[in-house]
Amino acid sequence: MGEIKKQSISNTLLSYIGAVLGFVIIYIQPHLISSSDIGLIRLLFSFSWMAAIIMPLGMGSVTLRYFPKIKNDENKHNGFFALILLVTTIGAFIIGMLLYVNKSFFVSYYKRSPEFYKYFDEALIYAYVLSLISVYSVYSSSLMKTTFTVFLTDIFTRVGALVLVLLYHYKFFNQHIYVLGYMSVFLLQLILLFIYLLKHKTISFKVNFTFYKTLNLREISFFALLMMCTAFASLGIKFIDQLMLGHFLNERLVGVYATCVMMCAIMEIPFNSLERIAQPKISYAWNINDVKEVGKIYEMSSRYMFFIGGVLFCFLWAGIDLIFQFLPAEYEEGKTAFYIVSFSSLFNLLTGVNSSVIMMSHKYFVASVFLLVLIVVSIIANNLLIEPFGMSGAAIATLIAIGAFNFLKFSYIHARFKMQPFSKHTFYIFLCILISAAFILLLPNSFNSFWKAIAGCTFTGIVFGLMNIRFKTIEEVNKVFKRFGIIKNNK
Repeated sequence: MGEIKKQSISNTLLSYIGAVLGFVIIYIQPHLISSSDIGLIRLLFSFSWMAAIIMPLGMGSVTLRYFPKIKNDENKHNGFFALILLVTTIGAFIIGMLLYVNKSFFVSYYKRSPEFYKYFDEALIYAYVLSLISVYSVYSSSLMKTTFTVFLTDIFTRVGALVLVLLYHYKFFNQHIYVLGYMSVFLLQLILLFIYLLKHKTISFKVNFTFYKTLNLREISFFALLMMCTAFASLGIKFIDQLMLGHFLNERLVGVYATCVMMCAIMEIPFNSLERIAQPKISYAWNINDVKEVGKIYEMSSRYMFFIGGVLFCFLWAGIDLIFQFLPAEYEEGKTAFYIVSFSSLFNLLTGVNSSVIMMSHKYFVASVFLLVLIVVSIIANNLLIEPFGMSGAAIATLIAIGAFNFLKFSYIHARFKMQPFSKHTFYIFLCILISAAFILLLPNSFNSFWKAIAGCTFTGIVFGLMNIRFKTIEEVNKVFKRFGIIKNNK
């Protein structure tokens, strides 16, 4: 777990630099380009990611689960890099053709978002690029090389997006070049990722087919197919709301909604950083049947993420009025959606790396069943709620889907593996969130938004800090306190 902590902290720091850039984009972008342009980019991104997650045909999950058996530094891991490229390219051709043949359906479905289908062909190429980024990022993580991939994902792409927004605003190019430029940022990310892997001598285009024939290919193929469906459903829960808003409403409201709910993404940055490191560790622990280690990672992921997520949840609630004060007036429409989605993010953090615990075990198919059921629930909920409630309806549908999914995973892990991530510290953290949120909500509406943010964040920091000193929930935080003399070092 020490290696997980070290790399997770490093990745989290990079991710928070990226989060700052993300917030800069959230503030600046609505003043520089229209909400319709923002909505178009989000629609293209969501649509392409949904296609991209299927294109590797489950190779990302295969990498996580089976790479410990494939790994071999001497022969560059049996040409696994080339195998990933081959399978993903075949998958991209199949999925791309299926989508292209049904192009007329998407044109009709997004008739209220007319700019979207103009870039349909480009979105298919974009999806292929994203699919390779996703699967080679997993490959890099399996090699325990995650920092550069985090830099590319959380910093490089955001800087690129910000530069493009500024150039587009000052009319250096038109919308068409802006959209193609945005996609090209990710192509450059892929090229840099390839260079990084090449530098670390992990690339070989010679596939050792003799070695792969010794593996249980039937089992691996079944796992890959199941995980492909699982990944599609998992991503669908994140993007289905925006995709369906583009159908029921329009690109402008997609832009408003996406901007508002992206504020909640800062809460999940530590989780994404931790999961990148924890997944290979959990996979290895299951492979050697170290159930105790899996349970330890599961518990610590919940405790650490709920603590950090709780602090950020309260910070966001304290500063939300200040945030919206700097956005154009039309973005107020998405404020309720922000509150709802923030709850779903917090609940997701509370339950820790439960997906990894199930998917890396021999009972991985259970997660697929849960996800396939929930994607249906999500689609039904969005269909029922968006028309009467608009953006808030999409947010409620997301909360229902994520809440139900995590409850199912928690219940199954507890029943099947006799593990659960909660402890007395969970209660302490929950109490801190409750006290801090109550304080923030009790501040009068007439209170200046800046001082409300300062008061709310300060109070939250004090409450969580005192709790942590008293109950030692996150010992790393107390080490920082000791270093700065806030609390005495007993050593």
